[in-house]
Amino acid sequence: MLIRSKFNRAVDGVWLLALAIYVLAGMTITPFHGDEPMQIYMSRDYATAFIYKDPQSLMTSPPYDIDTDPQLRILNGSVNRYTIGLAWHLAGMNDGLLPPRPGWDWGLDYQRNVDTGHRPSDALMNAGRISSALFLVLSIPVMFAIAWQFGGRPAAYFASAVYTLNPIILLNGRRAMMEGSMLFFGLLAILLAIIISRRREQGAGRLWGWWIALILAGALALASKHTGLVFTVSALGWIFVSELLRGQWRDFWVTSLKLAISTVLIAGLFIGLSPALWNDPPTRLQDLIATRQILLDIQVNAEPLAPTTTMQRTEALVTQPFIAPAAYYEVAGWKDFAPITAEIERYESSVFSGLQFGTILGVPLTLLYLVGLIVIFVPRLRGFSWGQAAGLVIWLLATIAVMMANPLPWQRYYIPLIPVATLFSTISLSALLRLFGLQNKIPLVSPAVHPQTEERRSV
Repeated sequence: MLIRSKFNRAVDGVWLLALAIYVLAGMTITPFHGDEPMQIYMSRDYATAFIYKDPQSLMTSPPYDIDTDPQLRILNGSVNRYTIGLAWHLAGMNDGLLPPRPGWDWGLDYQRNVDTGHRPSDALMNAGRISSALFLVLSIPVMFAIAWQFGGRPAAYFASAVYTLNPIILLNGRRAMMEGSMLFFGLLAILLAIIISRRREQGAGRLWGWWIALILAGALALASKHTGLVFTVSALGWIFVSELLRGQWRDFWVTSLKLAISTVLIAGLFIGLSPALWNDPPTRLQDLIATRQILLDIQVNAEPLAPTTTMQRTEALVTQPFIAPAAYYEVAGWKDFAPITAEIERYESSVFSGLQFGTILGVPLTLLYLVGLIVIFVPRLRGFSWGQAAGLVIWLLATIAVMMANPLPWQRYYIPLIPVATLFSTISLSALLRLFGLQNKIPLVSPAVHPQTEERRSV
């Protein structure tokens, strides 16, 4: 049994390593996006803070004019710009090689941006991309571990494959943008919430180390990209509802106090990681919201398909995770730029562009995702406690609320939906395997926890 256990762990490691290699192998041929030079330009803040030792100069105050440093700093997360800076620093480059402000000039066409030095060199671009790609790689074992909680090894393999090979995840996670770190720290916060709530169901005590890790992950998810808030709120909400359903009221109030303290510490650490907010944090947070709204209004006015209707947003909740093809740009005019279309053609013709789900695979995955909304309410099928089912609902509802509030039809804004949709698809598949008695017939896998066993543990 011990030998088989070690062999299974070795197979798991080889599987995760293969997925990691696949992600990194396609990084250099990933089609270019105009937001990448902006993020690379902003990595100058790394030099300011860590090379020139002047972090105080990174603080902001009004006015926040379009494409100025104060606006870019207050609107964007800090993790990506610092890790990009660290990457080019370790590669022997310096801030003199960075593109001019604001990184990419959306008022110019593609060729004019290239002529004026706004597109980084290939070496600098790859240095900028490696940090996000590595964060994406780190998110894969986290997704593996999350799925394991809801169906054992079969679920972990299925979910990690569907997540990693999703062309939308690959495209955006490989680029020098904020999605890679948001996914890693966001999913890590979710995993920690699952561990804390499950151990509470089993009667575990203080769990201080897990709580500290949750605080760090939640703050870093926010500092990666502000929409990482959906993961942080979901993680805290997961623990709250799981503890509430236990019905141990003294423990519930103690856990609620820990959640309140954690929320304050997450907010404080987020501010500490965001120099743009150091100068009078309450006022700067108001500035952030106001500046974000101004930018959103500009984007809506410039986008012919915006604002989207409630029906369109609802449809996107169903189609974006698995059915919709990868969107390589948001500005329609980019289809006329020959260098961009050439990059897209080369990428899509390679084996590293992901698994193009289309209707053949996308529709079954979507059906599994939707069926999962039912499965979690059927104890015999789901295989985990009511507290964990409620946590899943909180995660999904929080994500849906953010998606429904978005008036733009841009695919990137639906990325936080993909991991939770993947997990619901996985839960459905696990339920089918359990229903037909196939769970233990898959080679090199451990059986999933029987629902009655899990329910007894949660008492």
